[in-house]
Amino acid sequence: MSDKECTICKHYGIRTENPDSLEKEQIYDEVGTPVTIMLCRKHSVDLFRNGQRKFLVQHYKILVDIISSDEVKFLDILERTVRDNLDDIY
Repeated sequence: MSDKECTICKHYGIRTENPDSLEKEQIYDEVGTPVTIMLCRKHSVDLFRNGQRKFLVQHYKILVDIISSDEVKFLDILERTVRDNLDDIY
């Protein structure tokens, strides 16, 4: 995982603004195992305000456009959350 890119920005192909102020955040898989991801301030606040489920569902398009990623566990949690909450998307 790159320490100079926001996980969400990176997967959208957007340059991370102010990469020196990235925050380590944790999301949890289906059994409660924490996975550390790096987030810019904007996405960190979004995760805090919305909670993990809503935050991940908001970013379901990452799964549609993904070709490859070095953050496999993040994508696994994102995919499972989106799959379990399709009614919130459509």
